[in-house]
Amino acid sequence: MDLYYHPLARQSQKTLIALYEKQASFSPHIIDLSDAFSRRSFQQLNAASKLPLLHVRTKEFFNDASIIIEYIDNYISSGTQLIPIDKTQALYVRLYDRLSDNQLDKEIEAWLEAISTSCNQIHIKRLERAMLASLALFDQRLASNHWVCGESFSLADCAFIPCLKTLESRLQLLDYEHIGRYWIQAKLRGSVSQVFEEVELTKATLGQSEQLMHT
Repeated sequence: MDLYYHPLARQSQKTLIALYEKQASFSPHIIDLSDAFSRRSFQQLNAASKLPLLHVRTKEFFNDASIIIEYIDNYISSGTQLIPIDKTQALYVRLYDRLSDNQLDKEIEAWLEAISTSCNQIHIKRLERAMLASLALFDQRLASNHWVCGESFSLADCAFIPCLKTLESRLQLLDYEHIGRYWIQAKLRGSVSQVFEEVELTKATLGQSEQLMHT
């Protein structure tokens, strides 16, 4: 398999965590969509220029992180089962995956964009309150769960952890009773620490404006 991604993009981080959890063998290809040459080359594979993109042996392409993870979970038997076999458990895993991607991730993106481009503090605070409300929902969820959807690491964690990584330098995550505990244990997990190591190495080579462009 070939994975096209960028280390600072949350959806790419989500996919990488899953691939490492599955102990998958793949060839990594870092794509910088802000670079004209890199973008044109990538468009030959994917006209939509959307990351991450997984190219598999059957010559098929998958460019949605959740679909990529579902694919590898179905076809790779090794490592962690990221979507439970039990249908009810699987439903909650998919629910919290969607809440991370379609709600929390978008709220983070809107908040960070407003901070960097807007002088309207009321607007920024409104976006911040919406984001913090979503975090509170996850904190409540983690009061009775070791991972987001129970005792086992899952797709939902692959989605939630990159969101926390983005917020780590801007919020006091350890002030949250349950997210704080979760964040400590997540960073100790092999797949997560491997992804975060690449994130930090990439940040060390880029300026602040370039980092914001990719996240």
